[in-house]
Amino acid sequence: MGRTGRPGRMKFNYLITAFIILGSAALSAEAPGSEPALGPLDGRNMYAPHLPWFSFSADTAAALPAGTVKAGSAVYILNEFSSYPFDPEDSAYLPLEPDGRLSTVYQDELTAMDYESTILELSLDWQALEKWRFSADWRLHLRYGGFMDSTIEWWHGLFGLSNAGREFFDQNRSHWNINSTSGLSMSGEGNVVAPGDLDLLALWSFWSSPKLKLAAKGAVKIPLGRQDGGFSSGYPDLGAEFLLDWHPFIRWGFYLNTGIIIPLAGGGKVMGQCIPAVEFRASKGISLLVQMNVQSSPIIGELDYIHPTFGKTTMFALPQTDLKIGIKGRMNRFGWQFYIEEDPLSWEGPDILLFFGADWTFQ
Repeated sequence: MGRTGRPGRMKFNYLITAFIILGSAALSAEAPGSEPALGPLDGRNMYAPHLPWFSFSADTAAALPAGTVKAGSAVYILNEFSSYPFDPEDSAYLPLEPDGRLSTVYQDELTAMDYESTILELSLDWQALEKWRFSADWRLHLRYGGFMDSTIEWWHGLFGLSNAGREFFDQNRSHWNINSTSGLSMSGEGNVVAPGDLDLLALWSFWSSPKLKLAAKGAVKIPLGRQDGGFSSGYPDLGAEFLLDWHPFIRWGFYLNTGIIIPLAGGGKVMGQCIPAVEFRASKGISLLVQMNVQSSPIIGELDYIHPTFGKTTMFALPQTDLKIGIKGRMNRFGWQFYIEEDPLSWEGPDILLFFGADWTFQ
């Protein structure tokens, strides 16, 4: 029980179906013109075992007009649940409470992550030179018990999906206890407000043609975040990335960001990250996008379990395979986007995440 029952594949099918319906409806819309494409989707990796270290957000290789400044803000709302493997019929955990849930002691012992979180993000981009863009991102984390657990359990029951062990834990809890073989521990409970780290980035757009654009990016994480509770490693990280934009047709765009992240200390391993994305330009100023974040894990947990797809593995060891399905728009200087995110394959991502973002361009 626990991670072995997470219902990712069924929800993945629902998300893909919704995207196909939206895309079909948009075919009758006015075709896009010569305005720039909108993809890919923004937003970085918010999975708790990866959170203390830097992760790249998806970006375009295209340069902005020289002198452009773009200010952005975003809100992430996520629900996370993951328990350590257990057998609810094991006599060690019996008797269950009258409502069928584990005792409080065992709930705390078996919880890896059980909380909701709202994350506020501020970002700034400056196209200082024709081919050079500089950026900064910072986040504020709010973690709490929330209110979505009952809705998620009802939704799973409606479609006959597994609750992944949620039914054995009290609803609307805020408790996390993530341990790794390196000795790193991230734990906390209750309502928490925590500042995150500051990310500084520089992008060089070194190749540009009507259909193909290439760029390279460097990043450094400044450890300003709260270390206890797992919001920062307390040490700087470095990152390097290659970016490719390909627009073979007026309605379709393809993006690839691939990079490496090097923690300078703090117990995390070197990570590889790959972000592929597909953009369908539904109309002028509106795009539908499907995107993934594939990222190796910075830590390995202490317990083994059987994953139905990947077989025997260790907690937190599999790469993240998050899927994002969203919509992005722009009206003159104002840009906006929304997406839904989850990990349908390896389950090394938030159980469900909603992202709302907006930006304003100054020229």
